[in-house]
Order: sequence, then structure tokens, then C-alpha cells
Amino acid sequence: MSIFEQLRRNKSFTEYKEISSKKDNGLFFLLKFDTQGAFIETVDKMGKNATFDYRQYSGVLRSIAKTIHMIRDRSHFTIDWENPESRLYLHEHPYLIPQLLESGIFINPDDEVIKAGAGTAQLRLTLNKISEKSLSSQLALTTPDAEYTGFQFINEEHVWLAGSNVVLETQPVGALFHSLENFNLKNLPLADLQKFLSLFFSYLDNVTLSYENYIVQRDTEPIKSRPALIFEKVDADNSLYLRIGQLMPNTDVDFLDEYDLFRFAVINEMEETITVRPIEQVHVEQHVSFIEKTLSKHAEKGKKKGSGGIIQEENLLIIPENIASEFIYRDIPSLIGDYALVGSEKLKSYKINVNPPKLNVQVGHGIDFLEGKATLEFGDQKISLFDAINQFNKNRYIILADGSQALVNEQYMQKLQRLFKKKKDKDKIEISFFDLPLVEELIEERAAKEQFSKARNIFEGFNLIADKKIKLPEINAKLRPYQEQGYKWLLYLHQNKLGGCLADDMGLGKTLQTITLLAEVYAKDKTGLPSIIAMPKSLLFNWENELKKFAPQLTFYTWYGTNRDKEEVQKVNIILTTYAMVRNDIEFWKDEKFLYAILDESQAVKNLNSQLHKAVLLLNASYRLALSGTPVENNLSELYALFRFLNPAMFGSAEGFNQYYLTPIQKYDDKDATIELKKKIYPFILRRLKKDVLKELPDKIEQTLFVEMSPEQARYYEQRRLYYKDAIEQQVAMKGIQQSQFFVFQAMNELRQIASIPGAQTDGKIDSPKTELLIEQLEDAIANKHKVLVFANYLAAVEDIGEELNKRGIDFVTMTGSTRNRQQLVDRFQNDPDCKVFVLTLKTGGTGLNLTAADMVFIFDPWWNKSAENQAIDRAHRIGQNKKVMSYKLITLGTIEEKILKLQEVKSALLDSIISSDSASVKSLSEDDIEFILGK
Repeated sequence: MSIFEQLRRNKSFTEYKEISSKKDNGLFFLLKFDTQGAFIETVDKMGKNATFDYRQYSGVLRSIAKTIHMIRDRSHFTIDWENPESRLYLHEHPYLIPQLLESGIFINPDDEVIKAGAGTAQLRLTLNKISEKSLSSQLALTTPDAEYTGFQFINEEHVWLAGSNVVLETQPVGALFHSLENFNLKNLPLADLQKFLSLFFSYLDNVTLSYENYIVQRDTEPIKSRPALIFEKVDADNSLYLRIGQLMPNTDVDFLDEYDLFRFAVINEMEETITVRPIEQVHVEQHVSFIEKTLSKHAEKGKKKGSGGIIQEENLLIIPENIASEFIYRDIPSLIGDYALVGSEKLKSYKINVNPPKLNVQVGHGIDFLEGKATLEFGDQKISLFDAINQFNKNRYIILADGSQALVNEQYMQKLQRLFKKKKDKDKIEISFFDLPLVEELIEERAAKEQFSKARNIFEGFNLIADKKIKLPEINAKLRPYQEQGYKWLLYLHQNKLGGCLADDMGLGKTLQTITLLAEVYAKDKTGLPSIIAMPKSLLFNWENELKKFAPQLTFYTWYGTNRDKEEVQKVNIILTTYAMVRNDIEFWKDEKFLYAILDESQAVKNLNSQLHKAVLLLNASYRLALSGTPVENNLSELYALFRFLNPAMFGSAEGFNQYYLTPIQKYDDKDATIELKKKIYPFILRRLKKDVLKELPDKIEQTLFVEMSPEQARYYEQRRLYYKDAIEQQVAMKGIQQSQFFVFQAMNELRQIASIPGAQTDGKIDSPKTELLIEQLEDAIANKHKVLVFANYLAAVEDIGEELNKRGIDFVTMTGSTRNRQQLVDRFQNDPDCKVFVLTLKTGGTGLNLTAADMVFIFDPWWNKSAENQAIDRAHRIGQNKKVMSYKLITLGTIEEKILKLQEVKSALLDSIISSDSASVKSLSEDDIEFILGK
């Protein structure tokens, strides 16, 4: 066929599509839905069911019509009882969907032609809290350009958008695509969230979840269900109805029986993670058989006495009284460790004490601990607390004085063991001050008021901080409302001699709030003691700047390197030092007295066994404070390490913390332990995320982060600076400034590389402290759920940053001048929740891109053109951005970067006098400018 004939054929087909779209043709494919899914009907132009002969059509129409004909033909001979009307369901014939879209006569009930949409949509479930006890859930489809809520799935990977009347492709969402509407709920009880998410992840695939700051992760290690003995009832003949079932953590006993589940959602509220794990169910039949054999031993004895036998109905056992009694008293205690007991309160007729335990506590006042006695009451029966705990740990039940047995809830007994400690060599209890609010929940309110009045007032005081009127100290800053609230919280801790962690998101001003507290404290301090602030090396210069800027009345000394004068530290208010210096010089520091010991980026001391952690515990300070945007990065042992420094009496030994909190929460998803731990630490961690204070923030926040060179880097930089300084002076003397432009540009370019990526100029022999600082900041940002843009001027920097991100398992994309699939990368960064970082060069990222998923920008190696820098930041901060954007500029101290930053402050025309987008030649630098930049 010639090209002309092909084109003529295409033209006629186009005309046919146009005609058919106006319903001038006699046949149309109408999209409809019923409870089983989407199906099509063939109708005429009047909308009535149409009959046809597929042989009169050609091409795609013939293919569709022939399929319909074959299905109708089969229905004449067989009846499909699940589909008696022989409807053509599109999920059963997915190959028809592209053909229908191509046909041009695929219509909706409003007689409008349905078209194919562009791109692939992602299905997302968003959960929003509507009260303290309930949530709403909403499914939405997202594309790079829009979000849709009005849609119906045609099959696993095609969805019809009713509003725009297009069909979009999606990733396969699973065979239960027609059940999606069930997950749109206006009121979901928070207590049912775990069950809801377990159903969600079992029934659907390739769906993302958005819920506050939670991260969804997958784990291939199965979570096992637990076999359960369910006491259904005791009838009039005292026969026991015992059902054998299975339980998942924090769900009711019938959950697995009612739903076809194979995945389970483990919600960790402390670490804000949702881990989806496969379910490994127990073989209930095997346990029924085991229990039946156990019962049969007692049944054999019962036969001699003429008693009836056991009746079995599937997994339900009806047990006569005499056999049930033997089973309860002889076997239940040994089975409790392997089986969950459900409904034990129904066993009253078997001398099981079903009274709920009542805790009685009598204590005297103390500072960190209260001492006294505690008993448990079961109705009119009383037993000492530790006798009850010992019996429970040995037998899993408690024998009371009247001979009855108390079957106590295991979680309740574990809580008592967490809260009450036994005094050495005494039959007395010991309660931590920090546990008093939790103990209050277990005893009568009147008794709590009488015995815990002082502690109660302190804890209740946290709720009154917001309304407290205070006068701010003298500082050179106007605090934002949330910062003033943070200062009031810090001051309340100070007034009550309590340690705390200010855990605000990065960029919200933790340093300023701390300086405000120190300004207040030292305005009234009579002790004359200094305070020590330990931090990563990269933050020293920033602390110096902030102290000078906000509170110049506070004197400080930086203890670092060779600058370590023991007499000077006695003369100042604040000692700034690094964690390495604290560790190395702890023999000196442990004998000093401090007003405050403050840890900035306190996650540095998270390793309990490290020398650094042991060193900071030896600091002798009246008050302790921690600052961290990520107080817990990996697991709860880091939380223990933090509070071991802040409030040592809070948790006791590491072994006890692991036994009562870490293992139950991380291994068994113990909700009671989680709630208790949250209540315990809640007053002592103040955390505000950027999204929580958006209204108080400006649209853009810009900050400069300074980094010191390593000794090797500094030596090499100085060698090259001196070389170029002399060489340029000679060049300018010989040729003049205009003729020396290229050599000046070469000098500046090399020095800038040494300042940022020294490895590029030394064959990888010198590492980049700036890259190290950047990665630290990125890890902090990602831990706080931010998406980040990183702009770098040099390809070598893009490669180095990418290598470091890979080492840490951080998902990212990069774009350079050689990148071809740019839109694909942009779409992935914008829509993939796992893709956290976009690393770009100025040439590719400076213009023409919308990257509004990011709310944080890092300028790795500034290009000094302020307009180009702003343009890069505006990739995130532009129309479509619903977040505030924070930008950070990384500057290496003692280098050309710092010099030009200073020059830029006084010479706004620098963007014309230096480099335009880092690609043009030097234009009009004066000899004085060059002397300033390359001089000492």
C-alpha cells in the first residue's frame, strides 16, 4: 500500500471518528456500572439496545463487536449464574479497554465520548484526624498535574474520571478494585485504625498512604497470630462452652475469622511508622486437637464416676462441669503462656475470682522517688502488690486467702511491674516522680490528690504554660508566637529543675529559644557558674554568630582545637565546645560545675555504650537541656539514652527500660506500653513541625550554614590561594585587568572547588566537610518528612552527593545537562513519597521546572549571582506550593566563598561584576576586589 493510500485511509478513519462522536453512527458502546463492576452495552443513537453484525465493521470496531458477538453467542447455550444477563464486564476482558478508547464511540450515560487521559495515576489514601477519637479517610487519584476524588475503577489498572470523562491508567490496585468505595469513611474510630489499615493493605496493592507524619514501610518477617481460649459461656448445668480461636495484636478475637487477611499493619506511635507485615496464622485445628487431648485425660477419670462426655462442634468444645473444673485448675495455669484467655470473667461459678483488681497505695514524699506500701484488692480479698506480682510471674494467676484464683489481665500486671519497684532489703515499693501521673490513673482520684499533691501541681502546670503572662528578657529579636511558647516551656522546666528536649523541626529557631532562656537565667543568676553547650563541630560558628547577634550581653568562650584555656572558661557565661572535645577532655570537665549542660543535635549521644554518652553523663550541671530535630532516629533505645542524660530517675536501668518498654513496643506492638511511654515523656519533649506553625512563618526563610575546612583541606587551599594571588598580580601587572579575566576566572573556579569538593582537585585524597554537613542536614530533614532540593554548581559535587545518599539508602534523583528524561524525573520526585531528594545543577534546575513537592532547598556551592540563586529557590517556592520554603546556603569558612559572601553584602552589583550563572567570564572585578577575595 502506497503512502498516499495509507494517508487517505487514515483520513477517512478520522472522519469516521468525528461522525461517530456526534452519534451519527448506528452503534455505540455505553459504559455502565453495577455491583460487580464496569460493563458495556451496545446501543443505537437513540440509546436503545442495538443488535448488529460484526462483519459489517473493520479494524478496531470489528474486534470489539466480534468479542461481544462471541459472548452473546455463548450465553445462548450456557447460563452463567453469577452473570445471568451475560454482561460484558471489562475487568474480565481488559484488552477491550484500549480498543474502546480508540474506537471513538465509547460513551458515558450522558452520551459524551470517553477519551484516554495522559500519564499514569497513583491511588492514595489520606487519613485526617477530625477529633481525638476519630479520623476521616479519603481515596484520591494523583497525577503530576491534578488530584481527583470522583472516580470509578473499570478494572485493576484503569479508572474512569466522571468529572473530566477520561480513562486513566494506574498501577494495578488488586482484584478488589470494586471495593474501593468502602475505604472512604467520614468517621473512622481511632481505636479501629489498625484493623482498618490491615484490611486496606490486604485488599489493595500499589496504594500510598498519607497519615500525619507516619512513614509506611514493608517487612517480610511474618507476624504470628496467637492461639486463644475463648470462654463463651457457662450454662445452667455449669457446662463450659470453650472455643479455640486466634488473635492478632490489639484486635478482637473474631477479626481473622471475619476477614480474609494476609497482611497486618503494625502502628508504632512512638516512632511514627506503619509497618506492613505478612500474617502467619496458627492452625486452629491442631490446637483444637491438643486441647481435646488435654481434656480427655480428665474425661477418662470422669467416666468412672458416670459423668457425661465432651461435645465437639468444629472448634467449639462443650465441657461438663467436673472435667471443666479439672481443666481450669490444673491446665489453664500452664497454658496461659501459650494461649490468650478471652472471657475469663464468665468463670465465677468455678471459684475464679472475677472482681477487677483495685490498687491501694500509701507513700511518703521524696525528691525523685516516693516510698511506701501497695496492695491489690479483689472484692473483699487483699494481697500485697509484690506477692501478687510474684505469683503471677510464676503461675500466671493469683491464689487469694479464700482459696479462689484471680485470673488477672497480663497487660495490667505488666504495667504494675513497670511502675512499681521493690526497695532493696525492704518490703516497700518505690515510685518514680515521673511515673506519678500514670499511677494516678490506677488509684482513686481522692487518694491521688492527698498523696501526690506536690507532683500533681507540677504536672498540671504544663497545661497552664500557654496562658501564662511573662516578660521576655533583653534580646535582639522578636520571637514568633511559637518561639515565645517554647521559651515559656523552657523556663517552666528551669523553675522546676527538670530536664527537657526542645525537638522543633529544623529551621524553627531552637538556638534562639535557648539563647532567650540563657539571657533570662544569667540576668538573675547568683551562682556565677558557666554553662556548657556541646555540639557537632559544624555548628560552632553558627552558635558564636547567634550569641553575638541576639544576646551580646552573654559572654562566651569557644573551647576547641588549640583554643583551650582552663582559666578562660571560669570568666564567661557560656562555653561552646564540640562533642569530640567533651569526650577527649572529660577528665577536666567532670570536676567542673556548670549551671546548664546543653546538648545540641543531641542524637549524637544516642549510643549507650559509646565513650561520648558516658562522658556527657559525667557533666556536673544543675540543669540539663537537649536540642534535636530528630530525638529518635532509629529505635527507642535512643530515647532512653536521651532521658538518661536529661532526667536519670525517669527510667532506671537500661535493662529495665528494654524489659518494660523497648521489647514490648518494638517486638510485640504493645499498645499499653506505647501509650504509657508517650504519657511519661510527653511533658518533657516539645516538638513543633514546620507544618504546625505555617501561619507564623514568612513565605521564605533563608539561612547560612558555615562549615570549617579539614586541616588537609586548609593546607591545600592555602597553597593554591598563595599561588594564584602571586600569579594574578603578575598577570595584571603585565597585561592589565581586562586581559587577565580568564586567568582570574580559572583561579576563582579552582578555589571554589577546593572549598566545596576538594576531592575533585586532589584525585579524591581530601574529603569534603561540606558534603558531610549537607548529608547530616538532609538526614535530619528526611527524618522530619521533608522533601529537599539540592543545587550544586559542579558535576563532581552532584556525583559526590549522590554517592553519599546511596550509602545511606536515601532515595533520590539527579538532573544534569546530559539528562534526557527530565519530566519523568520531575514526576517521580513530585509524586513518589519515597523519593526525598532532588540533586540538580544550576543549568538544568535553575529555570523551567515546577518542584513544589519540596519545601527545603540547599545551595551547596553558591554561584554568587543572587538572582540565579533566588531563581533556584523558586523552583520550590512558586504557584502550586502550599508549604513555606526554607533555604540553606552552605559556606566554607576561611575561603573564597566567605569572602564573596561578605563582598556581596556591600556590593549588590556583584552579579554583574563576577559570573553570570557561573558560565560567563569575569566582567568587571576591580583589583581591590581581587585583593579582598584572594587576600588573607
